[in-house]
Amino acid sequence: MMTQKASVRQRFLMCILLAMTLVHDVSTFQIVTSQSQASAVNSWRRHGGGMTGTDGEQRQGPWQNRRRQQQHHNRSGGVFGFGGITFTSVVCGMCQLLGMNCATPTDFSFSFLGFAQRGGGTDVHADGWGVCFYEGRGLRAFHDPKPCCDSPISHLIQNNPLHTLNMVAHIRYATAGEVCLENVHPFQREMWGIQWCFAHNGDVPMFKGPQGSHPWIGSVKGERIYNSVGDTDSEAIFCAILNALKARFDKLPSLPVLHDTISALCQEIVNHDSDETILNFLIGCGQHLQFVYSWPGSRPGSTVWNGLHYIIREPPFQQAHLADCDYTVNFADSNGDDNRVAVIATKPLTDDEEWIEMERGELILFDQGLPHISPVDCFPV
Repeated sequence: MMTQKASVRQRFLMCILLAMTLVHDVSTFQIVTSQSQASAVNSWRRHGGGMTGTDGEQRQGPWQNRRRQQQHHNRSGGVFGFGGITFTSVVCGMCQLLGMNCATPTDFSFSFLGFAQRGGGTDVHADGWGVCFYEGRGLRAFHDPKPCCDSPISHLIQNNPLHTLNMVAHIRYATAGEVCLENVHPFQREMWGIQWCFAHNGDVPMFKGPQGSHPWIGSVKGERIYNSVGDTDSEAIFCAILNALKARFDKLPSLPVLHDTISALCQEIVNHDSDETILNFLIGCGQHLQFVYSWPGSRPGSTVWNGLHYIIREPPFQQAHLADCDYTVNFADSNGDDNRVAVIATKPLTDDEEWIEMERGELILFDQGLPHISPVDCFPV
């Protein structure tokens, strides 16, 4: 049984951990100043952020407090206490995105392994996850409202090579909409006989509010064929973009025209409130094409930068080491000279490669692992 002195020490340590979590928006800490404090930290981790007190009661850590209090409403903050001290939280996290586009079918388990750790393991994005990847003209999808790092479905994907030309994945930190299956990205719709999928990170004032209250975007008015199933602003944005494209074009336009039109729609969304808008998304357009847009930013009071980065891997392939777990792969062992792989992520997934951060307002079309930044670049595609 713990002594009273040890109990006080644990309470003091827990307060430090809690304060650091609220200030720095991180989920894992290692504070070792004495053997008893190290034991307290290990106990905190073993119980998923909680600590067992002298009475055997499970005391909730900051992560569990935030999830419990804010699971069913927007995360604008909360008030909770520990050891007689009350804290007011300001939650500033956001979702994270992962995309891959390739010249030949490629296994995405390496990138997904590192990405999955951020879904409740090395980061706080534990409100569900999803992945969509193309098999020919078909679109295979897995969704789970549970944390990605603990999901048996996620483990299945990590441990089994799945090859595709085009993939979009998402781990969620719920800021709009309940934690439930219908609010898990990526969202999917069919248009012009093509399977589209969409994943988003950000805050978009233009699409706040209940369904039916969102404005029409685009210069050509039409019917609202696509409507949200869940209650996220992300799905509303996806439906608005598809409705605008459907109203303007009867069939898939040329890629330069499509690139120019999507870029104009994004600019219209941003112009509604350019200071408060954060808009980062991936759109899969069939088995070959992926559009990626970034209008980055940080929430007020947060140091977390929400943008998009990408890397192009091509011959001669090198090895890479994941940033979120100790795992290294030599890509030369699994890729031929005819392959090229573009990987897009909210934050770089590896710690030994040079990633490129997208510019504000930039829309890139990825095809066969190549980035096409302007409409003119899309002509050879």
